[in-house]
Amino acid sequence: MIYTITLNPTIDRTMHFPKLEIGKLNRATRSLTDLSGKGVNVSVALRSFGLESLITGFAAGIYGEILVEGLRRQGYTCEFLQVPGETRSNITVIDEATGITTKLNEPGPHVSQKHINQFQEYLSERVKAGDICIFSGSLPVGAPTLTYAQLISTTKRNGALALIDTSGPALKEACLVQPDLVKPNTEEAEELVFHPLNGPQEIVAGAQEILRLGPRRVLLSMGPRGALFASEGEIWLAQPPKIKEVSAVGAGDAALAGALWAWLQGLPPAEIAHWATAAGTAAALKDGSAMPTMEQIKEIYAQVSLVRLDANVSIHL
Repeated sequence: MIYTITLNPTIDRTMHFPKLEIGKLNRATRSLTDLSGKGVNVSVALRSFGLESLITGFAAGIYGEILVEGLRRQGYTCEFLQVPGETRSNITVIDEATGITTKLNEPGPHVSQKHINQFQEYLSERVKAGDICIFSGSLPVGAPTLTYAQLISTTKRNGALALIDTSGPALKEACLVQPDLVKPNTEEAEELVFHPLNGPQEIVAGAQEILRLGPRRVLLSMGPRGALFASEGEIWLAQPPKIKEVSAVGAGDAALAGALWAWLQGLPPAEIAHWATAAGTAAALKDGSAMPTMEQIKEIYAQVSLVRLDANVSIHL
């Protein structure tokens, strides 16, 4: 069983404006509403690869009911723990005149250590050896920094694989309990290793530093520069074709789904980077947090280039 865990899910609204003018009335030319949150996005992307999953986490209030019932109507299996408050609603504003995307995110419900412990008990009772748990997104308000580390430790004690995609101190603490894979983006990785990741040497050094923190594998998503996959002894960079990005929302989640699918197929590290980049790039061509089809991913896959990196490699990024 694959579990996608989203402790702070959201209902996402994406709005397009021909030219956004701050302080004035703006009328959207089109809008899109998605049932979302990073783990939810991963589940949607996994379905494109033919992999089903169970979506879980915290849900609250009316928006929480809309989220869970909406996902069930789409055929997803959901088991959310109800908490007080209100599931957040986030807005993405796209200014088509400049191409600038602005995100307006609500905080979501406040949770306590009691709620974290209840969810830990749920995982302890449900997750078994051979299962996969994907922990994605920001922590809800009130959740301790050690929350993901606590939940990953439970997952690993049960013999399951643990993958994590978060940021900041929560990511640092999660790395220390040796998850099977971490998926930072460039900004999150730079915060983790305390230096920029501009050229190939810096990127290689950064990936190696993250591995030394504890994770067994690193998937570094770098937007238009592609994705890097690092495991013990191998670091591969997959570079995508140039595209006209529609929305980067959910691209990293699609990349994680692509990487997991390739991993479960028994493909080598180079192909894990390859499929991650293809899926992430294909998602960036979709509006909102919509996920691409397998056919769309394969179309991009044929245009991705691969290079094995080491400390002395010289390539253009």
